[in-house]
Amino acid sequence: MNRYLCWIIGERHSDVARYHASTLNRIRSHAIAIHIPVSLWALSSFMVARQLFGATIASSILVAAISSVLIYLVERLVLTTPKTWPVNVARLAIGLVMGIIGASVVDLVVFEREVSQELYQSGEARIEGDFDVKLASQTLIVAQSKADWLKAESAAKCEGNGSCGTHQRNLGPVYLSLAHHADVLRKDYVAAQARLAGLTAARDSAVSEWGGSSKALTTAGLLARMDALHAYIDRHPIALVAWALFFILVLACELMVVCSKMVWGRTVDDEIADARERMSLHTTRAAVAAVTSPAADSLRLLGQHYARTA
Repeated sequence: MNRYLCWIIGERHSDVARYHASTLNRIRSHAIAIHIPVSLWALSSFMVARQLFGATIASSILVAAISSVLIYLVERLVLTTPKTWPVNVARLAIGLVMGIIGASVVDLVVFEREVSQELYQSGEARIEGDFDVKLASQTLIVAQSKADWLKAESAAKCEGNGSCGTHQRNLGPVYLSLAHHADVLRKDYVAAQARLAGLTAARDSAVSEWGGSSKALTTAGLLARMDALHAYIDRHPIALVAWALFFILVLACELMVVCSKMVWGRTVDDEIADARERMSLHTTRAAVAAVTSPAADSLRLLGQHYARTA
C-alpha cells in the first residue's frame, strides 16, 4: 500500500524510510486526496457518455479513462508546484474551475430524472406555444368569417321580407344574389372551423408524439441539460436546497487536493532538503570562484613559474 501511495504522487519508496512522521502523513494525505477528484471525474464522465449521449460501454470507458488521466495530471501539477502566493492563487483558481465543472457534470447524472422531466415539459410548452399562435390567428379568422356570414344572411333575409334593400317583399334576383353570397360565406366559415379543428388535433397529436418519443433526450446537449436543470431548480425551492448542498459537497471533494496542498506546511524533511540544496549551491559557487577568480589565476601562474625554475 505504501508503495502504491508513493507511486501515485511520484515519491520514491526507497526515500520514504528516512522520512519523518510529518512527511509520511503528508504523503498519505496527498495520495488519498488525489483519488477523490479522479474517481469523481471517471464516474461522472462515464455516466455522461453512457446515459446522456448514448455511447457504447467501450466508448464510455475510454472517455472515463481519458478524463481520469487528464485530471490526474492536473492534480499532480498542483501537488508539485511550489507554495508561493501567485501559485496558490492560480492553484485555487484552477481548482475552483475544475470543481465547478465537475460538480455541474455530476449534478446532471444525479438529477437525470428531473432534467428529463424538464426537457419534456419545456418541449411540450414550446410545441403548444407554436400552435397557440396559429390557433389564435385561426380563431380570429373563424370569428370574422362567422360575422361576415351572419351579416350577409341577415341582409338576404331583410331583402326577402322587404324590410330593407329594395323594400319589395319577394324572392327576386337581388334576394337570390344576397342568399348566394351568404351561402358562400357560410361555406368559408365552415372551412375555417375545419381548419381550426385540424390545428387543434395537430397540436394534440404533436404533444402526444413528443411525450412518447425520446427526442427530448437524444437532441439535448450538455448546455441544454444544464439549462433544464436550473430551470427546474428555479421553480422548486426544495430542489434548490438539495442541489446547493450536493453541489457544495461535490465541489469540496473536487478541491480536496488543493486544500490538502495548502493545509500542509513545511516538514523537517523539507528543511533538510533545502539545506542540502543550499550547501550544494554554496559549494558549487565556491568551486567556480576558486577557478575563475583573479587570485586563482595568479596562483596558477606562480605554480607554473616555480615548476619551470625547479
